[in-house]
Amino acid sequence: MDKREKRPFEEVYDEYYDKVYRTVYMRILCRANTEDIVQDTFVKAMSAYDRFDPAISSVYTWISTIATNTLYDYFRKTGSDKVISLEGYLEAGYEPGDADPELEKLTDGYARSAYLILRHLNAKERELLSMRFGREMSYKEMADCLSSNEKAVGMKMTRLFEKCRRIAKEEKIKL
Repeated sequence: MDKREKRPFEEVYDEYYDKVYRTVYMRILCRANTEDIVQDTFVKAMSAYDRFDPAISSVYTWISTIATNTLYDYFRKTGSDKVISLEGYLEAGYEPGDADPELEKLTDGYARSAYLILRHLNAKERELLSMRFGREMSYKEMADCLSSNEKAVGMKMTRLFEKCRRIAKEEKIKL
């Protein structure tokens, strides 16, 4: 099939659901809310699919835009883009070492490690990781989205990776 041909929506859903889910989850770290946001994203996409023009953008760019806007709608509704952070847990009365309901749901060791690190990062840092690993964007693509340059994004990512390693070490998280 030509890249500019419109595929059936079911194929789009099957191909991009996991990517959209990972991207949203990396931002908010809450499975239930992630599932709601991703569901809303694909409902909106399905409703607007007849207006999608593959000559203007790729399907992934189009669906990512819908997901981002749906996520921002969620942030506006909840009044925050820091849905889960260490500070938020402490303010909510959790003590370090208390059971974390999201963490308890994770059975994969890598997912648990990633979650433990991500909850220490702020929203901007999680967005950078989401762009790089959720959306699988290159540094150049990230720079374009952030109105920055590739070198600056590379430096931000290097510092962010160092911070993640430091958090892992402090929290005794095996990578």
